Amino acid sequence: MVQPPVLPEEAPMSVMISLIGEQPIPNLLPLRHLKPAQAVFVYTDRTRTIAERLKSLVEEKDGLSVTMLPTDPYDIERIAGDLEQRIREQGWADSDLVFNLTGGTKTMVLAAYRIAESRRAPFVYLQSEGRRSVLYQYEFGDQGYRKARDETLSPLLTIDDYIRAHVGRDPEQMRPKEDLGARFEAAIRDALQGCVDEVKQGVILGGALELDLVVRLGNQVGVIQAKTGEKARRKEGLDQLNAACGRENLGIYTAKILAINQRWGPTLENLRELARAWNITVIELPSFTPDSPSLSPEDQEHLRREVRRVLGG
Repeated sequence: MVQPPVLPEEAPMSVMISLIGEQPIPNLLPLRHLKPAQAVFVYTDRTRTIAERLKSLVEEKDGLSVTMLPTDPYDIERIAGDLEQRIREQGWADSDLVFNLTGGTKTMVLAAYRIAESRRAPFVYLQSEGRRSVLYQYEFGDQGYRKARDETLSPLLTIDDYIRAHVGRDPEQMRPKEDLGARFEAAIRDALQGCVDEVKQGVILGGALELDLVVRLGNQVGVIQAKTGEKARRKEGLDQLNAACGRENLGIYTAKILAINQRWGPTLENLRELARAWNITVIELPSFTPDSPSLSPEDQEHLRREVRRVLGG
């Protein structure tokens, strides 16, 4: 009876073959958890930039050796052929390989699975939906594949890692301001200290895209835009969150939170409906006013509870 390969975290696996899609984190987390000696990034014309950003990050921060493998996004035979050729060229044994099937197109996944099955090489899949980071690990035996284990991943990244993986550079810090809006941001930051794993105030992604606060709990990251006064009663904050957390910036798995010092009554129901449609959580903190620029204990607790809920805590 052929014994299937195993995937303990300390396993001496040499090469992780990662299919690069539009979101980099499902490739970054398995690399950091399983710690292979080498990685192959299988990318297409559409995902080349994402692969290059991720390569730069893991080579610098993790000391990982990465090679790039361009392929066709939809031709199964071409994809499988490219994978087989690279494996033969490098002389990798079947026992050296593990496939991450989380990213890429469906046809890339089918082709990579076919190679994994033919070589009885283990494969993994990362669940990112539902604000969870669960790595499912599979192996092949006489009866086909079976789940070897699933693990909820410990924190494996920082806010800076997350931003760099998405936009290709470390975030810049905005110059401190002294207006009421900046004091509102600072009050939110202070209330969240110790409640989340990391919080940054005044982050510049590039160009005119400024983020009031970025928060992280475990491997989940969220953006908070904080608005006071009349700005809290307009669409501006919703638009900023949608731009920051779009596919071209921080990606669709980034949580979006609008913190306001107003209450949206019936006259602003259109904004509330838009926030729901765009999957933006609105947190009302009315205790913060120009005359009393601080958050009440009740509002602080409401803020902490909602941010943790949104980030899966």
